[in-house]
Amino acid sequence: MEGKNRGKILNVKYFSLVLGFLFFLLFWGLTASTSIFDHMEHKLLDLHFNLKTVFEQTRIQEGVTIEKRNPQISPDILILGIDFNSLNAFGRWPFERYRHANLLDAFSRIQDQSQRESALFLDIFFIEPDNNAYDDVILTEAIQENGRVFIETVLKRTPMSENEAEEFFARQQILYDKYGEIHNIQGDTSRVIEYYGLQSPLKPYGRAAYGYGHANFYDDYDKKYRRQQLIAKSSVVLKTLDVDELSSSYSIDLENQERLAWVDKDGQFQTIEYPLTDKILNQLKKDVQENSAPRIEDSDNDGNPDKSYYVVYHLEDHFIPSITLSLAVHYFNKSLSDLEVVIGDHITIHDVEYFNSDSAQWEPYVITDEFPEIDAEGNIISEGKSRIVRDITIPIDDRGQMLINYMGTRSNSSRGGYQTFPVRSYSGYASRVPGMDPTSWPRTKAVGNKILMVGAFAQGIADDEKTTPYGLMYGVEIHANALNTILMDNFLINIPYWVNVLILFLSIMIIAFFTSRIGPGWSLVLTVFLIFAQFIVISILFEFKNLMIDFSAPGIGSFFIYIAVVLYRVITEESDKKRIKMMFGKYVSPVVVEKMMDKPPELGGEDNDTTIFFSDIRSFTTLSETMSPQELVQLLNEYLTAMTDCVMEYRGTLDKYIGDAIMCFWGAPIPQEDHALLSCKCSLKQLEILNELNSKWPPEKQIHIGIGLNSGVSTVGNMGSEGRMNYTVMGDNVNLASRLEGINKQYYTSIVISESTYNQVKDRGAICRELDDIRVKGKKKPVRIYELVGFEEGLEVN
Repeated sequence: MEGKNRGKILNVKYFSLVLGFLFFLLFWGLTASTSIFDHMEHKLLDLHFNLKTVFEQTRIQEGVTIEKRNPQISPDILILGIDFNSLNAFGRWPFERYRHANLLDAFSRIQDQSQRESALFLDIFFIEPDNNAYDDVILTEAIQENGRVFIETVLKRTPMSENEAEEFFARQQILYDKYGEIHNIQGDTSRVIEYYGLQSPLKPYGRAAYGYGHANFYDDYDKKYRRQQLIAKSSVVLKTLDVDELSSSYSIDLENQERLAWVDKDGQFQTIEYPLTDKILNQLKKDVQENSAPRIEDSDNDGNPDKSYYVVYHLEDHFIPSITLSLAVHYFNKSLSDLEVVIGDHITIHDVEYFNSDSAQWEPYVITDEFPEIDAEGNIISEGKSRIVRDITIPIDDRGQMLINYMGTRSNSSRGGYQTFPVRSYSGYASRVPGMDPTSWPRTKAVGNKILMVGAFAQGIADDEKTTPYGLMYGVEIHANALNTILMDNFLINIPYWVNVLILFLSIMIIAFFTSRIGPGWSLVLTVFLIFAQFIVISILFEFKNLMIDFSAPGIGSFFIYIAVVLYRVITEESDKKRIKMMFGKYVSPVVVEKMMDKPPELGGEDNDTTIFFSDIRSFTTLSETMSPQELVQLLNEYLTAMTDCVMEYRGTLDKYIGDAIMCFWGAPIPQEDHALLSCKCSLKQLEILNELNSKWPPEKQIHIGIGLNSGVSTVGNMGSEGRMNYTVMGDNVNLASRLEGINKQYYTSIVISESTYNQVKDRGAICRELDDIRVKGKKKPVRIYELVGFEEGLEVN
């Protein structure tokens, strides 16, 4: 039974599933332990973005189009681009800082203050003082008067010098004190990207601004920017220690996000496990000695080191929001202290609301999913769809990053150019400076509750172009896409990990199943179709549901399992062909063997319509007595060879030799419609061949034979034991053929055929003579028998 089960498993129909499961484990392991498929998914994400439709355009007459705006783009995001018009108006970049003050005054000095912007973000650095100190005073006063200005901090991965650190961290502390930082953080913060340096705006700017945020993006492996780091970790060195100064009693304030770390030879900070134990300290000393460089001090500057030791840093972490997160929190009338942050899972802004500039009141936040359709006469064709949003839950990874749901290609600030987000020229506002008299101010600037984002929008004025899934894009527009993702509650959602694993499993196993059961050609068509269909479904779910479903691993896995199963089929089929040739080459003609390659016989027995042939030498005992054993063997070999070759020529299957008797059959292992005709012609041909042999032999060695033929359904197959089997035919019709061979003696004939065989050849030119109705042993019903004499058209095989 064990051998039988093992053989069944190796059958391609079953072993293909084993291969499928092995490939599933392989690809699952690759997805879990390597970044190969992650990199592919990044490229597929870019493709999904480029397949999205942002605008629907309908041509209504030559040269005129109507653009239907994507409802997934917030109407409250407006970019003020520092474009070529601005450069032409104000000269080369950077502008004098009073220009920025003019811009801010243009929005703060309007009569209807309820129509003010929600926030104004300056994507401009104010790290160094201006050459004209008076311009700094003018700008900081304008920032303070505006009261809604957000400025940015730039974070750096590398530590600063002590003097720089003291100055910049002091500047940053002003922003913390005024606007706050993120404290309510849960989850493992160890993988949040760490920054040990920063560049903060000048202190007067920090005091004047309403809010802040970091402007950093972290690129992927291919230098493309697909994510916004909503939570960043800014680490401040409180003190440095000799590693030998540490003991298990050394304390740090965990509630204030303090920690201990050392720097390896690659310049990477390694956090030390806390609380400290003797075991941890011993391992720490070993690690720093092997993997870090010692600090060498020469206190008297004589060129000889006075002290060498390994440094441990006592750090304090500050969790800083991105500028987009700060803008969104302010837009929803919340503060950083209202955020619920779980690293590796989500950031939630609870009970969000927005300011209705028409009613001048805060109201529940409503998102429009579909705009109403209106005909040319202003009639509503279909109602729009809106939803009230109570909470905004932002999915983030374990590094505090959010995938940006880009809404389209980069915008063009020129009039009539393509714009994903509306872009207006910086100069259009900064060149129109309102006076000090409120009565001369305009009533509104048509930016009620909008978030104004000011930034570079011309090539060459700043190093602010980054590669995105849509190609190069200015930094301020990347911020706009990230902010829009939050405001529109339009996040890219990674499906649960187990669902991706299940899809991988089903994709591979389905292909393995079908490839083992249909031909390689059709299975290739099916494989390509299923891979393509899977991609289309994933693209549709991305487009309409923002679902992120892995495709690369299932797609590649499906193709590889197809190749593996096809190769296994080729190998096993070649093995089967060799086995068939070895098994049946001795019994059947080469023509039949070749046909069997396309349809191998089943193991075991099966019923076939066959004709059974038995022949026997007459008076063989007497013949054997007249010859020596060697002469008898030589004579029999010559006779049996000639008779067997004749059987093969007529596409018969040799069953066995029974002493001097021959048993063979037609109709198996390959079905033959003319099995009775072939057997009859073979029998007559054997008599002709025997006459030729007898003419060469002396009278005492001449052979005479009798042949019996019977047609009917018999069981054909491999019979015997698993260790030794024989391909043979069995059944009542076999016994009748054997009896007919012996009847030749009574009727002095050479070939006796049954009525069933006669009925199949009587209309095919067979010449027969009816002999008798006989009752053979084991049968109650008489059997009519015939002598086969010849064929009208000869014995040729068609």
